[in-house]
Amino acid sequence: MRRFTVVALLLLAAMAAVAAFHYRQSSMELARQVAEVSRELDDLKKNLEATRSPEPDWEQFGEELKAGDPAGTLREDLISRKDLIPWKGVLGGTMAIPGPESIWFFAPHWALAYVEDGHIAGYLLFRFRVLGGRIEWTPVDAQSM
Repeated sequence: MRRFTVVALLLLAAMAAVAAFHYRQSSMELARQVAEVSRELDDLKKNLEATRSPEPDWEQFGEELKAGDPAGTLREDLISRKDLIPWKGVLGGTMAIPGPESIWFFAPHWALAYVEDGHIAGYLLFRFRVLGGRIEWTPVDAQSM
């Protein structure tokens, strides 16, 4: 009986060693895959940054507008400017920028806005500047869809 117990313990120890070896190999392979994916993600981030157009100088606009959120202030101002939309709504709709998420800013004094009335839509391209705490919008182009 004693021999059987010793042999069983040796078999269990051997199985545990094989399982530990397999676990170590698997974890090393997973760590290698994670490192590879991490490197690929870093490369994608670098490529994205290289192709992204520069944004406005938010710090400068914040100082000029005396606003903690200059992008939000610009968005609110543009949304309120219904006079800048060149199209009339159809079927009883009113053309408007649906919300702040429909305005994008890019290099360094440009904004693109999506407008709609629920039936028709378009995009407006603006050049903007801040003078003496006042925001000036200059329509540059408009494209209906």
